[in-house]
Amino acid sequence: MVATQEARLRETDAVLDLIRKQVAETGSVDMAWIERILRNAAMKDFAHILEDLLNRELPGLLKPPVLRPSERFHSCQKRKITTIFGPITIERAYYRGPRGGRFPLDETLSLHEQYTPAVTQFMCWAGAMDSSFELASETLARFAGLNIPGRQIQRLVNALGTQASAWMRNRPPQKRSAPVEILNVQADMTGIPMRPEELKGIKGKQPDGSAKTRQIKAGCVFTQSLDAHGEPQRDPFSTTYLTTFCDVADFGARLRSEAMKRGYALARKTVFIGDGAEWVWNIAGNYFKDAVQIVDFYHASEHLHALSQLLEPDESKSKALFAAWRKRLLNNGLQKLIPEIEKSTGRLEQNRRKQINAELNYFKKNAARMTYKTFRSNGYFIGSGAVEGACRHIVTQRTKLSGMRWLCSGADNVLVFRAIIKSGLFNAYCSPRQAAA
Repeated sequence: MVATQEARLRETDAVLDLIRKQVAETGSVDMAWIERILRNAAMKDFAHILEDLLNRELPGLLKPPVLRPSERFHSCQKRKITTIFGPITIERAYYRGPRGGRFPLDETLSLHEQYTPAVTQFMCWAGAMDSSFELASETLARFAGLNIPGRQIQRLVNALGTQASAWMRNRPPQKRSAPVEILNVQADMTGIPMRPEELKGIKGKQPDGSAKTRQIKAGCVFTQSLDAHGEPQRDPFSTTYLTTFCDVADFGARLRSEAMKRGYALARKTVFIGDGAEWVWNIAGNYFKDAVQIVDFYHASEHLHALSQLLEPDESKSKALFAAWRKRLLNNGLQKLIPEIEKSTGRLEQNRRKQINAELNYFKKNAARMTYKTFRSNGYFIGSGAVEGACRHIVTQRTKLSGMRWLCSGADNVLVFRAIIKSGLFNAYCSPRQAAA
């Protein structure tokens, strides 16, 4: 041990001599270079310390491994592993039995292949949050000094994605000291570009009816409060997200489960907001029967804008008409507005009347979900910006970049980590793994 410490001191002196020589030769201070070289030296030193701890001290501190029936010690074998301080070599006992061979120390340290838990957490975070696995590799090299190929990061994310998804579904409910006043639930859908084998039988918008993308569902749950002006605002750090390719029924069940974790059973009021699609209201009706249902005001406005253009081809008149209608929609005026629009369609050709009727049916079906003045007076949100934001910052920013084509499993594995991170749950996900280590 003394010899090892002396060797480290010599290494430290060598690094300091290198810095002094560089400053003397250049007559200036390259602070970034000095910081990097000292960091690398410190990381190397800590790697030596960790290596000594695992090889010299840890075996005497751990209890003997619990052996399986007929399992026997075979040999001691060395293995290089990657830690946050860099690569080290550990020696551990190998046991063999009827069920094959194993290294109990690897299990005790919670190694995944050659990576320690802290490194796997870095890899999962970077692989999910960077725009590509190759960029994640560069991020780890630049900021953590870890040289891990992008393909290795991809393999690890795919290996742990299913477990992370199960953790997200099965984690314990959030502890609350009081019932939730207003719980918000929102749902939406967006497309992800897929590999050809994932598009078989999928109908799309291509001229031949084929598809280039598959729809993935996104949901979010959050609590709210009122600001000084009486306007609703999301409570900070209260939003949790989920994404999945599953069918509507399974997605509805998962969304309800997430809401239950967030206090749905005791919530004084639940508000469900969507874009008006039928599948959204099927979920609301089947899994959130007591919720106030609201059509996102901005989607409703888009349909109203389409109506104004169909009814009035002149652009300036159409804009004025839309502005007046939008104001009436915001003030609970839809019930009177619908018959007025119907009366004004008699002079139009049949095709245009058909398009107008289709838009009017959207409003008729959702009229009870569009009493926006009432909703606002009750302190409810009338927009689905939270879940639309999730579609962008969880799904689009990672899976819809140029040239990307995904398998459902690969996209699922990346997005579950993004959802965990964006939900502020990554530390909670990591903590049992740290305890196991």
